[in-house]
Amino acid sequence: MKRVRKSEEVPERLARYVQRCPTDTWDHFHHRDRLGYRQVKQQIIEDQYGLCAYCEISIRLSGNEEEVDDFRVEHFHPKSGTECSRHNYHLDWYNMLGVCHGGSQPYVVEARYRYTRNPAEHSCDVPKSGKHISGAILNPLEIPAETRLFKYDSFTGAMEVDEGTCPRRLQHKARRTIEELNLNCNRLKRLRKAAIEVLEEQVDAMVGEGMAMEDAMAILARQMLDPGDNHRYAAFFTCIRWFLGDAAEAFLRERHYQV
Repeated sequence: MKRVRKSEEVPERLARYVQRCPTDTWDHFHHRDRLGYRQVKQQIIEDQYGLCAYCEISIRLSGNEEEVDDFRVEHFHPKSGTECSRHNYHLDWYNMLGVCHGGSQPYVVEARYRYTRNPAEHSCDVPKSGKHISGAILNPLEIPAETRLFKYDSFTGAMEVDEGTCPRRLQHKARRTIEELNLNCNRLKRLRKAAIEVLEEQVDAMVGEGMAMEDAMAILARQMLDPGDNHRYAAFFTCIRWFLGDAAEAFLRERHYQV
């Protein structure tokens, strides 16, 4: 999980809808204003640089009718919380995140490695569902960008709280986040392990050609942690950041941690 810097400007059609129908539900908006939904979707993907707000897998959009997007809008604070609050969480722009289907959608694009029949392998908002745990887990909009919270096992792809860099005040929530969102399911560990192996191969190749390790890591940091012209980050951004270590932190400092 990485910091999400959400656009301060509410998508135009959502803002107009809220003015007209402030007590409506998300389903009302979703079905009554399809263009408005597309605006929201596009802005969320742009704000998150194409990554799931929870597991950091790349959001993939379908190009044909036989598949569905690996994307949906997640409400961090459960929509049901509106019933006992004066606040409408359904239509709150700052309560909306973009997430993948967490392995639960059989018709998703790239289903071969994105889908699993095993419910124990489902992640992100699937196990979170409508549980009122928003106060117990990390909100991607509120975590610091300048501090890496997690580290990874290069042999298994497992994710854990990095007690050396994660602020003590956030460590308990960070652990709960991994547990509640099932971010260490085998499916995600396998994908992160594959990403780490690719990085290891790239470093080995560059060093094998005579490049210093520090230079190789610095080059990869610029290649892997920059969104590029397509405004998209590589999948598992935080895992890559951990692998590249000091080179990653130096590059991110240059960008003033605007990630």
